[in-house]
Amino acid sequence: MGISLVKYTTVAELEPKWGVLSEQAIQPLNIQQNHHRDVMAIYYHQRAKFDAAIGDNSIDSSEVKFHSPLNKQIQLFAQGLNYASHRNESGSSNKPQDAQNLFFYKSPSSICGPNDDILRPRGCELLDYEVELGLVLKKDLLGETQISKQNLGQYIGGLILCNDVSARDEQFGASILQWFKGKSFRTFCPVGPVLYLIDEQDIAQIYNLDLQLKLNGEVKQQANTKELIHSPEKSLTDISEFADLNAGDCVLTGTPGGVLVAHSLKIALSVLFNFANDKKRRAKFTAAQKAASTFLQPGDKLQLCLKSPDGKINLGIQNNVIKDA
Repeated sequence: MGISLVKYTTVAELEPKWGVLSEQAIQPLNIQQNHHRDVMAIYYHQRAKFDAAIGDNSIDSSEVKFHSPLNKQIQLFAQGLNYASHRNESGSSNKPQDAQNLFFYKSPSSICGPNDDILRPRGCELLDYEVELGLVLKKDLLGETQISKQNLGQYIGGLILCNDVSARDEQFGASILQWFKGKSFRTFCPVGPVLYLIDEQDIAQIYNLDLQLKLNGEVKQQANTKELIHSPEKSLTDISEFADLNAGDCVLTGTPGGVLVAHSLKIALSVLFNFANDKKRRAKFTAAQKAASTFLQPGDKLQLCLKSPDGKINLGIQNNVIKDA
């Protein structure tokens, strides 16, 4: 089995430190590197040094503040419509196996801690959530490369829980769509608390992880990664056709059904009939969405979790409160 890496502070120590989480106890990790890429490199290439850096003392996880294990100096790729349940609710093709692999980019400045407040941008009326599994690379992927289940473990080093928060009025309210802006506001990607560093025997578990998201205590999203349309190896292969990835970069693998954004003929026509009029199109789209669904409001509470059915891999729990920026 791999190990659960966390980044935390205590009341006494305000400088973030690395630690290894086991059950509810954190053993401090005496490694000074700030970037997760460098810590991962020590784990995978200098394992004896990593193991020797694990302290003997422990801290109860309830006594710490968790920070994002991912450094912001990375590339943050994401996938859309990668679960059949989400494709169906979006009104897309009922033949997911024929669907093109949809990629977009998310600003790494959107990364925040697993329990940080999510800030609703000024003027945003359609704030939405998306629970996702993130894959963290341990090796550069430079040039077009064929990734298979057999060599996936050479490239994927970490698993992490992510929330791909979205401002739908920004994302769909522009004439040619504003996915990058709508996905990239600050605090729009809570990650962690656990960066799980996988060993070879964990690779198969990537295809059997349970995701769940609750809004104010009510389950809104629930799925298993075996439902992914495009597998991790196919997705990395597809990305390599047009972009380089570096060790430490993260790929969000898509969200299941249960998001707040609605899709209907009326909503589609609000975009189509006002395609050339930005102001009118956004107003019509926003009004149609608000009539169909209630979006995230200040004071709303989100709880996300991601783990294997047997609990041996547990990426932890996120708790976030929505606030106005």
